[in-house]
Amino acid sequence: MYITQKFNPKNMNKLKPIIALLVLTFFYFGVFAQTDSKDVSITSSGSGKTLEDAKQAALRSSTEQAFGAFISSKTEMFNDQVVADQMASVSSGNIKSYEVLNESQLPDGSWGVTLKTIVSVDKLTSFVEAKGIAIEIKGGMFALNIKQQLLNEQGEIKAVSEMVGLLHEPMQISFDYVIKSSNPKSLDAESKNWEIPLVVTATANKNMDFCANYCIKTLAALSLSSEEVTSYKSLNKAVFPVFINYNGVAKTFYLRKQSSINALNTLISHWEFYTRLFTVQSGKDESNGNGKGSIHDFSSSRNYNNDRKTINFLTAGKIAATYSWMDNRTLSQIEQMTGYKVKPRGVVLQFKHGGFVVFEKNGHGLVAAITDLGSMGWSSAKTACDELILNGYSDWHLPSEEELNALYVNLKQLGVGDFAGSNYWSSKGGNNFSAWKQDFANGKKYDDPKSSSNDVRAVRAF
Repeated sequence: MYITQKFNPKNMNKLKPIIALLVLTFFYFGVFAQTDSKDVSITSSGSGKTLEDAKQAALRSSTEQAFGAFISSKTEMFNDQVVADQMASVSSGNIKSYEVLNESQLPDGSWGVTLKTIVSVDKLTSFVEAKGIAIEIKGGMFALNIKQQLLNEQGEIKAVSEMVGLLHEPMQISFDYVIKSSNPKSLDAESKNWEIPLVVTATANKNMDFCANYCIKTLAALSLSSEEVTSYKSLNKAVFPVFINYNGVAKTFYLRKQSSINALNTLISHWEFYTRLFTVQSGKDESNGNGKGSIHDFSSSRNYNNDRKTINFLTAGKIAATYSWMDNRTLSQIEQMTGYKVKPRGVVLQFKHGGFVVFEKNGHGLVAAITDLGSMGWSSAKTACDELILNGYSDWHLPSEEELNALYVNLKQLGVGDFAGSNYWSSKGGNNFSAWKQDFANGKKYDDPKSSSNDVRAVRAF
């Protein structure tokens, strides 16, 4: 039985938006619809002591992302270094080809790379099956197009997070310092107590140029093209512009996810911490950087729509900050001083094992994730941390009461970690209905209903 319907031009008008959406969707994904081969393009980053180590880390990241997206979310295979390296080897056939987008040697001699890799899902599936491991294939050819887009988004978040972590140590050694002291001023009639005006100036050095160029190259490798921006917007997906000013040149990049912007915010939030990494020696004693600062505007304010991010990198030789304060001394102390000197403190906080190092002793310690996971109830917070996969690690957890306090003392109070929230959950449950949280404004701890919304930062032990 056939049913016919008279053509109505008005119906055509209703279909136009749908047809336009389908056309743009197939325009964006068309390269995958024309072949039965399950090949996916993944942009990934890696670092290592040598260039080859860095490339291998990036290739491993690509295969791990493809494995998780198309075969299985379980990544136990990647805990075996030998098998993981075999999977990421070009000779295995899992990697069909790769293009180097960014290849840079860090100030400490190690390397960082960003690659655009073509991974064969078919070959990867055969490789895993040959190892005698049962697999679960996720989706067919239609899902491939959608998952390619999701891979681009998740790969972007991962690459930006790794970039921020990689730059964390070079940024700490990106400044040279000079100190200037003025004539002492008496504070009492007996001239027993004095104050000495001090000014320390932080000037960017060549390491800052490295950080700026590495950031620009990485964002350029990840950025959406103008055609992709149009496609994203047509699919009602948000696009996040990032503006980089460096050496008199302004560049614009378009990212896919708010989480990528959150990772960049972490880099930006550390600016004052980086510029204050100096110690002042008097010949009698020494102290770390303090004083009121006049600091370079590393990140310009966002616009009223809150949809842009601007980073203003300095070139070597440009002033990053000046810090001034009064050094109060007694006459007897001044008599023991030989003169003021200022020295950089070097790297004082590391990024490794997937996060910011909170503490370490005898090769073991604790690291914090690069950003918050958001604000949520206690049960959701615990689940979010347990299910987190970040920077190649899947063993994250909600911090204990003691671990949370270590985050507050060793990171938050130093201005590291971009803790945007005020109250953070710990894993310590007071009872069936409440759990402990810590106020990162004052360090105090409270008992709070588990149904309340508090901020979440994941940690992992190493």
